Amino acid sequence: MGGKKKSQESLPERGPILAALMDTPDAQSVLRLSVVAEPDGHWVIAATVQMIDSLQVYVLSHALDDAKRRVREVVGDTVEVYIEPELVRDPALEAPATDVIVIKASD
Repeated sequence: MGGKKKSQESLPERGPILAALMDTPDAQSVLRLSVVAEPDGHWVIAATVQMIDSLQVYVLSHALDDAKRRVREVVGDTVEVYIEPELVRDPALEAPATDVIVIKASD
């Protein structure tokens, strides 16, 4: 990792990072956000972002890549960014009532 070292005293503000992570309709919320400086002075940003479980894999992948790009636009290119998706049930999908489920069997 090249680039200018940053001191731990000048860690980036969390607000713009949170805004960059949430700047997509695919993210529901940011569950965890950690911003730390490594001993060499480089920043590491790690986040857990809540996303809908019915997203197709390629949509999820692009959403995470775009989120990393937006975070780097806010804090710089030399930052290590790790984003973990936390998948949650899609509230728009309705599960059938349990009394409607029929399992065919033979005796």
